[in-house]
Amino acid sequence: MHSKPKNNIDQDSLRRDALINECKGNLFEYLVGQRLSQLAHIEHVFHQKLDSRLKQKFKDYESILRKIGPNILNKLIEFSDKTAQHILPSLREKLVSVSIVGKMDDLQVKKEFQEADLLLMTSSKTIPLSLKLSKNGAYVNTKSAGAKSFIKKYFFHMKNVSIYQQELNQLIDRYYYNMGQTLYQMIGLDFKGEYDESWFAEGYSDLPGQLPEDMKKIVHNNYQQTISNIYKILEKMSHEREPFSRSLLNLIGLGHPDMLQVICYHKKINQESYGLDSVLVGNYAEKMPEVTQFEMMPFNPQISSFEIRFPNSQLQIRIKPMNKFTTPSYKINCSVHYGAKHAKS
Repeated sequence: MHSKPKNNIDQDSLRRDALINECKGNLFEYLVGQRLSQLAHIEHVFHQKLDSRLKQKFKDYESILRKIGPNILNKLIEFSDKTAQHILPSLREKLVSVSIVGKMDDLQVKKEFQEADLLLMTSSKTIPLSLKLSKNGAYVNTKSAGAKSFIKKYFFHMKNVSIYQQELNQLIDRYYYNMGQTLYQMIGLDFKGEYDESWFAEGYSDLPGQLPEDMKKIVHNNYQQTISNIYKILEKMSHEREPFSRSLLNLIGLGHPDMLQVICYHKKINQESYGLDSVLVGNYAEKMPEVTQFEMMPFNPQISSFEIRFPNSQLQIRIKPMNKFTTPSYKINCSVHYGAKHAKS
């Protein structure tokens, strides 16, 4: 009843793609930071702030890409240059320091500046910068949290947020128990609140993709029930429009009032290469009037996500199960899709 494992070629390809993506994301942050410092004539300050361990990491990423994706490395250098040139004018003050915060060990800095990848210091303030590299037309991931802390973590501006979170947690546990009962009944066993040795002794997996189709439907139904109730809770909270709007800024990746959100979009030119499409630079002040015009889109019970629309963009909130469905824990992923109003290269 189990699905066939992927062959070695597929596994090697997946590992290679994962390695390339890791190198790309990390190296892009470094290259944008470096290029910003060059344009501001403070490159020596940028390198002074990088410890030797970090420098070696970036050298390793570069070395890997030179071997397995030299064209990708050249494109990253080009994209980082264009991205830095879009960022600099939006600062309105002279840049005096650039730091890579995403790789810092300082938890206090990470907590204060949330999703920041770079910290840009001018003479008067510190500007956290969130940096994304994405395919054109794609949804860009902005936030992720466990379902049992999602509402409390991101909707703290709202009244009764703890009550809403508690309500959701109770529903998650109830649906999980009902799913377990149903699956165990299908194989003639009693469910005692958790997937024990008897489940695996019958030859069943804890990975949803390896279940028979009828069981897979039960698991997916559990996810849909959960996201449906998250939608209902957010719909209730949305009647308090002002604090709800401020919470939505969190979800689109602008949780800090000084945050700059920068997305570099690339496009496919042909099978072998891709090029720069556009660079979007957004900030808290610009987005606040837009998010106040939010609209909860109708819920579709056939899918495990829903959308909140703004005049020029949309926020998707999706439930993402952990690899194993046998624990009552899920991730809630948020991602944003922007319209065509980008700053073109």
